[in-house]
Amino acid sequence: YDDPFHAFCAGAETVIEGAGDHCCEYMTAGTVVVLGSTGRNIGAGMTGGLGYFYDPDGELLANVNYDIVSVQRLPTFAAKEQLRGLIEMHTRETGSQIGARILANFDAEAANFWQVVPPAEADRAETRVEPQVVVEAAIAR
Repeated sequence: YDDPFHAFCAGAETVIEGAGDHCCEYMTAGTVVVLGSTGRNIGAGMTGGLGYFYDPDGELLANVNYDIVSVQRLPTFAAKEQLRGLIEMHTRETGSQIGARILANFDAEAANFWQVVPPAEADRAETRVEPQVVVEAAIAR
């Protein structure tokens, strides 16, 4: 994984099982799903599109470049469905064992994903926090 993945991407939807440094660098549109480890500087210069990162070991946040992007857990049903659909396609097309394992227990595994969001995408159905989530968070306090 020595090369940056998705540098200068404009509109592709893709699933990969690991990435090196600079994943999603200068990305302007599209969706990237990373089911494996990553390097540093994720999202540097990312002005559009979305990134979904599987992080069961809790290591991703230290690798993100926060100059432009924000990072959040999957905030909406739309985000979960988008992610599930992309992993289903990847698993069907490649026979991915990690994809199959995630899909077999998707509701629990979804909690291990981070969504990387540039400001231009903050108002999409996949990125907006649903009102019910806000109310539940307020009640939990």
